Order: sequence, then C-alpha cells, then structure tokens
Amino acid sequence: MNILSLSGFIPEQICDTVRFTGYSGNISISHYCQYASDYISQVLYDNSVDGAVFPKSCDSTRIIKSYLGETDKFVYQLPVPARIDEYAIDYFANQIKSYKQAIEAHYGFEITDIADRIETINRRNKELKMLYENLEMISYYDYLQGIHKMLTKPLMEQSTPQVKEKKSDGKRVFLIGSFLTSENVLNVIENSGFKVVGDNLPESGRLANRKPCEIAGDIYINIAKNILSSRLSPTQNNFSEIIKDDINEIKSKKAQGVIFLTQKYCEAYDYLYSVYEKKLNSEGIKSIKISLTNSEGSKKFELALEAFADMI
Repeated sequence: MNILSLSGFIPEQICDTVRFTGYSGNISISHYCQYASDYISQVLYDNSVDGAVFPKSCDSTRIIKSYLGETDKFVYQLPVPARIDEYAIDYFANQIKSYKQAIEAHYGFEITDIADRIETINRRNKELKMLYENLEMISYYDYLQGIHKMLTKPLMEQSTPQVKEKKSDGKRVFLIGSFLTSENVLNVIENSGFKVVGDNLPESGRLANRKPCEIAGDIYINIAKNILSSRLSPTQNNFSEIIKDDINEIKSKKAQGVIFLTQKYCEAYDYLYSVYEKKLNSEGIKSIKISLTNSEGSKKFELALEAFADMI
C-alpha cells in the first residue's frame, strides 16, 4: 500500500504512510489553501498513491474529502478535537482505533506491530531532538531536506538525516509555520544572510520536542494523548499557549528575528500571525511574513528577506 498522509495528527504508530512533502504536477484547484490543494492534486493524479489519510482540523482540511469523493483509492478523514482534555483524548483514541480498523478492512491484513512502531518512533524522535539542538552547526536546508526524505520511507527504514557541519555567522532567526513543502525558500533564507537556530514546524521542532509515547495501558489512549499534547498547532485554537512556548524558545536561542512562513489561503496560520506579530513587537523582536503561493514558490522573496536582514 502507498497511503499519502497529511498533518502530524495522522498517527504513525498505526501503519506506514508516505508523508506529503510537496507536489509539482497537475494542479486541480486554485484560490484555495495551497498546501491542501497540492495534496488533493497528488492524490488524484499520482498513480503510485493508492490511498489518502488526512485530518479534519481546519476549514481547508474539512472539505478535502469532498474533492476526493469520486476516486476509487482508499480515503480516510480523521476527526481531530480542537481542545485538549480527558474527553478529547478519549474521543481521539476512538477515532484512531476506527482508522486502524478501516485500514485493515480495505487492505486485508491485521495490524499487530503498534508497540514496536511506538518504540521506533520514540527512538527516532530522540535522535531528531539531538540534531535539532545542533542547528547552529549545520545547514538548515540540508537538515530539513533530510527529514522530508526520511518521512517518505516506511518507518522501519527511516534513519536520522546525516547532515554536514556548516558554521555560519548569519543573523539568527526562528522559523514559524506549517509543514514546509517549499524547501527552496530555505536556500533563499540562508543566502540572504540568516542562520536558522530553531523553528516550530510540524516536521522539525514539533516532532523533535514530542514526548515519548507510552506503551503500557490503553495503547490508543496513549497515542491520542501523545499527539494532542505535543507542541500545539494553530488549528487547536490555543494561540496564547503556542506563542508562549515559541517566545520562550526564541529568547533561549537568542534569535534576532522571526520569519513566519505560511501557505496561500491558509487561514489558521494567517490568524495566528495577526496575534503573533503584536506579541513579537512588544518583545522588541522583528518579524516578516512570507506567504508561499505553491509547493515550489520562493524566488520573489529574495528582496524582502534581504531588506529584513538589514532591519535586524
């Protein structure tokens, strides 16, 4: 099977999926969240993909299923609670269990290795944490590209990216945003005189800082709690907590500025930035918002980033 997944809310503990990292083929939707639009297009047009699993966590992801309604591929939408308490965790655990049952019914096999997968994920995330804490000594572009390649492999074949040392005296910045499908923008950032020292991206800072998932007890409750209690997404409606955690890390990493990366028409991150900017200003921290128009857009931001470098 080759299931294309979208979002860190999809439990890797259940079965292998191929993580969506960007698409440059036929595009079927415009004037829509570009991240979700590119994902839909890949599911529809990439014949190597035989399934899709995605969350119901924001306005854009809620209607993905309607666009995929006529495909004969496996399509599953996982509802995600917008709050975090014992009732939300119990609800999400049941949704994860239903997802597992749907996989088994569609593909005709029984999933029996969840505990082994949890141990592997815990070990992988610990290794990623060590790499994340060493960002000052490596190329951030190589680091994130390595993570993207890792996430397209089956879990048991994944290994921590091997990244060469690359010291830099560039201006220290912190990245904020959704899954960064546009890797090329990182080259622009580094070539504009910046050094990325931290982030809250789903595939990097949030993944590296996720606490180990427990195995003993109700395994579905453990998975649900692990996912929902990790570094928060703006789709979970807790902007103040997200900003507090990020500001603390920005200060601890001595970042001189923040680069906020968002996909075109991504409402959740647009709302977050409007709140975020005010807090950053009160802390005396400069910021710039870069809105990516598709999975490969980056060229037009060079001048804006060069000007931002001069500001800080």
